[in-house]
Amino acid sequence: MAEPGIDKLLELVDSKYRLTIVVAKRAQQLLRFNFKNTVLEPKEWPRMRTLEGTEPDPNPVTWAMKELLTGRLVIGENLVPEDRLARVMEQAYLNEGEEG
Repeated sequence: MAEPGIDKLLELVDSKYRLTIVVAKRAQQLLRFNFKNTVLEPKEWPRMRTLEGTEPDPNPVTWAMKELLTGRLVIGENLVPEDRLARVMEQAYLNEGEEG
């Protein structure tokens, strides 16, 4: 985790272990929903340089860490339960498919 801002991330939790677990779980959620559940605005998306220019970074760990740095995600016991998040996102996908 050589990400700039690591000190700020460590201030949010009580240990490096907890930070690792929180980032891993959030990265898994981002992957599961193809990044559609991100709290980042498009202008805040992590970017990577390629030969063609810059593109959104496909690394979910980078996204999760950037989300935590924004302060829009809260770490703690009051997080949305995983099964509820899954139901909400599945419903959003169904509604999205009906519009297209």
